Amino acid sequence: MKKVILLVFTCLLLVSCSTKKFDEGMNNVLSDMGKTVVLSSMVCDKISDTWQTAIYDHKGPGGDYCSDFNIAILELLDILEQSGTIDSIKAAQSRMESTTSKLNNPPTNRKECYNDLVEIVSEVSQYAEMATDPSGSLTSYNVQVNAAEENISKKIKKFDIKYSEYINIKPLNEE
Repeated sequence: MKKVILLVFTCLLLVSCSTKKFDEGMNNVLSDMGKTVVLSSMVCDKISDTWQTAIYDHKGPGGDYCSDFNIAILELLDILEQSGTIDSIKAAQSRMESTTSKLNNPPTNRKECYNDLVEIVSEVSQYAEMATDPSGSLTSYNVQVNAAEENISKKIKKFDIKYSEYINIKPLNEE
């Protein structure tokens, strides 16, 4: 009987450790996801503004005359690259994706959570690509960015409601 109790206790302890490790990884993913979304949002807004200003006012990101919106966008991306913003987006995105892939064998009680997390990570990665490699027309870009922001926001809210007991991340300004 003692062996059975010890075996059950050991199994519960292993499941608990596995769940705790998963939750820590998930919270790391969510933290990097927040960084990716915030920075991508800022960059997408700047891209849209620069694009529109270049088309209608013929000015680049520095306010100088620019007759080609493609050049204006490339200048902006160069400024963002030099400031480290693009690298910050790519680094947070890479950590988010890498950590998610390491969580690919979740405990049974976290499988649905993992599947939902993977779905959001995929959408956030696509959103980050819009910030680091814009394409299309100004109108289609804005439509895609707005749709991505809306989808991500809805999915994160749903995720937060469903799994709030597992989430334990610091707000971005506390790091």
